Amino acid sequence: MDAMGQITAFAFEQKKHYLSNMTKSSVKTRLMNKAVDYLGRYATSQHQLREVLGRFALRKLDTHDPDKIAAAISATVTRCQTLGYLNDDAFAQSQARRHRRQGRSKLGIRQRLRQHRLDDTIIDAALNTADQHSANSELLAACRFARRRRLGPFDCKQYDDAQNRQALMQRQQRQLRSLARAGFTMAVSQRVIGLEDGDAAEILMDQLEQGQDPTV
Repeated sequence: MDAMGQITAFAFEQKKHYLSNMTKSSVKTRLMNKAVDYLGRYATSQHQLREVLGRFALRKLDTHDPDKIAAAISATVTRCQTLGYLNDDAFAQSQARRHRRQGRSKLGIRQRLRQHRLDDTIIDAALNTADQHSANSELLAACRFARRRRLGPFDCKQYDDAQNRQALMQRQQRQLRSLARAGFTMAVSQRVIGLEDGDAAEILMDQLEQGQDPTV
């Protein structure tokens, strides 16, 4: 090969190297930008972020080597952890507290957190943190669930059935099944359904929130 051919070959190899690095840099940058944008709007777990980045790559980076994309996604997730944008423990605790306020049972919360591929150690710690100030967190959550769904003492229509014992029992059975599907035990569900009225339920909830459990 003459000198001109050597120069041309060298220039071609340099161009390939430059384009390869530019592409690699572009992929990492786009993945990081997507990750930061998503984390800026939503609290999430490592697993969920991987899913988001994977769907983004399928739509926007489908011309690139899948193995390199997978490695770039892993690197992006690791970088987000290092920078403090991503923390599975903090995410689990935040979710557990939020679900407890919404009246979710321990079983229901555990199932939701497992969807994020969180291990039981992280989930147990999150539930303990969410429940640390309540005397009976499961009963408190069941009362909140009943209030949100207008069950038991919060169900105004049940008083219309008070004169019809069979109708009232059927209504309460349906409500017990609703609490059971939400993950509450029969004992907890019966306590809630058996409360006299909404005022009695609100008083019980206040006591439980203050660390008292008059039902013990």
